[in-house]
Amino acid sequence: MGEWSLVFLLSAVSCMVAGPLAIRALVTRRWIQPLRYEDCPPLLPMQQTKQGTPTMGGIFVLGVAVITAAVWGGFARWEGWLLCGATLSLGLLGLVDDWLKLRSPNAKGLSLMMKLLVALAIGAAIGALLSRLVPASQRVLIPWTSRSVEPGLLWIPLAMVVVAGCAHAVNLTDGMDGLAAGCLAVAFGLLGGWLMLRPSPDRLTALWCAGLSGACAGFLWFNSYPASVFLGDVGSLGLGGALGTAALLSHAAVALVVIGGIFVAEAVSVIVQVASYRYGNHRRVFRVAPLHHHFHVGGVPEPKLVVRFWIIGSLLAALGWSALANS
Repeated sequence: MGEWSLVFLLSAVSCMVAGPLAIRALVTRRWIQPLRYEDCPPLLPMQQTKQGTPTMGGIFVLGVAVITAAVWGGFARWEGWLLCGATLSLGLLGLVDDWLKLRSPNAKGLSLMMKLLVALAIGAAIGALLSRLVPASQRVLIPWTSRSVEPGLLWIPLAMVVVAGCAHAVNLTDGMDGLAAGCLAVAFGLLGGWLMLRPSPDRLTALWCAGLSGACAGFLWFNSYPASVFLGDVGSLGLGGALGTAALLSHAAVALVVIGGIFVAEAVSVIVQVASYRYGNHRRVFRVAPLHHHFHVGGVPEPKLVVRFWIIGSLLAALGWSALANS
């Protein structure tokens, strides 16, 4: 566990040291977050203070996490290469989306369908490579029991859902200063700590989780309210894909629903809102979706709302630990 703590600290401090230089570079290149809430007038006055904030901070978050893993032997086995591949490939997808949004004031980036299809393809590739290179990963723990199941032919569809779903759920959550980064730091920290302390430790995956958790924690130094930089899609999609892949490697795909409960709730709120509006005579279940905007429009200040989500995320992570404790 001491090694896990050192990797976490190295990653967090590295992110805090690299942050000012990275933010200066983003501002110099005019990579400024375009804020578009024309379709949601209630959010317009609440977001004006964010105008002029640089985006794509996920570039240095992912960079720090990967370099820290490399320094600590994170590429000694195929698991590390696959974690890196998932992180960087989905990060690249987000980078393209961010770049297209920056090209002109009215650009909207890649379509949702395009991003979803590419993410599903990456998830399928990760699932196929895991089955070939790390066959022992094809097992899913049943929460609160000591049993597990082997998905068999459902393994690749499961990998597609977990990787793509997690990436997009984190992307939806990344709508307030520090919200996604804080919840990710907790989720990665929980997975990594559990992997180090279980009867048969998975050191490599645990150290990757420690590096990712530390990078997210270090990023909060600049991303907490009022944010000096945003993750961007490069960060949210890349980190979400990493979390999904880490869950597959640790056999915790089902428990991830609890550990990443905030991300699940945010994604479900969007699905419910869209379905209700499309098939329910334009009725809305929430004031605004995703869920954090529902409470924000309802009058909860952003800093208080983010901290409350962190608290709930931490409680869910503790519940997730109990779900995995018997395995």
